[in-house]
Amino acid sequence: MTKMTVTATDISDNKAERRLQIYMLRHGKPQFPDERSYVYGWTDYPLSLLGREQAKHIGAEMSSIRFDRIISSDLSRAAETADIVAELQRPPMREVERDPELREINMGEWDGKAVVEIRENYIDIFRERGLDLANVAAPGGETFVRLRERGMKAFERIARTSEELSNILIAAHGACMWSIISGIFGIDLGYIFRFGLDHCAVHLIEYRPIPAQWGNYRLIRYNWLPNLTAYSDDLI
Repeated sequence: MTKMTVTATDISDNKAERRLQIYMLRHGKPQFPDERSYVYGWTDYPLSLLGREQAKHIGAEMSSIRFDRIISSDLSRAAETADIVAELQRPPMREVERDPELREINMGEWDGKAVVEIRENYIDIFRERGLDLANVAAPGGETFVRLRERGMKAFERIARTSEELSNILIAAHGACMWSIISGIFGIDLGYIFRFGLDHCAVHLIEYRPIPAQWGNYRLIRYNWLPNLTAYSDDLI
């Protein structure tokens, strides 16, 4: 029998060919106290009936993709979305990881309040934040710059610890995912409302441990929905 010799060059070449597909999934629509528009960051709203249907729909569409890991924010709307998708895997996945660093932006004193109340009671800071979304925080909350630091750290840690895998799913939040995408691809944080961030839409990022000419990451799909059906949205 001929003994096969594996060289350091072979290992390096194999690593250069590895490609990890990272599917980033926004949670389904939450259940709010009434029909008004709410600011919700760390407020732990559960999924609404529509949100659960959205999660089932996208889970069924992705059931043919075998995820090696599923990681979600620890907030209910993202965790439940991830659990629904995991259950629809073939066979179902029984373990979903929770990562609090994937939480939505902390909106401080505004968290869980109706937008109309915030506009009336925080006139000056509401206007200032609208003019400089990246650097001005809600009172007691996070800036988008801080969110990007937190989100990027979590995302890069997850990518590095998944280098040997093929497909992973991260279920998180609109602003959190936007901050990560903007950080990876050098997009202005303040452009968030120029890009769609629909409930249960998917962003697909390819990660290579050894960078290609464009770096370690490549955006393959953005805000993908089955049949290109957009849901009505209220981001933050």
